Amino acid sequence: MTAQDLGHTVDKLFEAAECNDWTAFAAHFAPGAVLYQNVTGEAVPIEQAIPGLAALVSGGTTLRYENVRRLVGECTVTEFHDAVFTRANGRVVIADICVTLQFDNQGRITRADEYLDSRAVAGLLA
Repeated sequence: MTAQDLGHTVDKLFEAAECNDWTAFAAHFAPGAVLYQNVTGEAVPIEQAIPGLAALVSGGTTLRYENVRRLVGECTVTEFHDAVFTRANGRVVIADICVTLQFDNQGRITRADEYLDSRAVAGLLA
């Protein structure tokens, strides 16, 4: 996989999240892939993590990514971005996030480590 291929996959991954298309999102992960989040402190199978991710954009909340900064390695991508959540009532919550993705030889994600501003996410849930 080239750096361009990995970058394209990451673009599609986050586009799927912005579109609330969790089937397309999950398709970028290899069987057995896990997601670690600093908020929960544990790595869980991606299938188990997706409902929690989807809950953040339920009830008319939208998501978009801004201020994207990306570092691409041989089989890894680290991305820093601001996740901008806009609730149905117009309230905006911005969470600063760092995600490190590890890829297999087929370009599928085997592990995602997500570090986010837990205070901002708590504001989203309030």
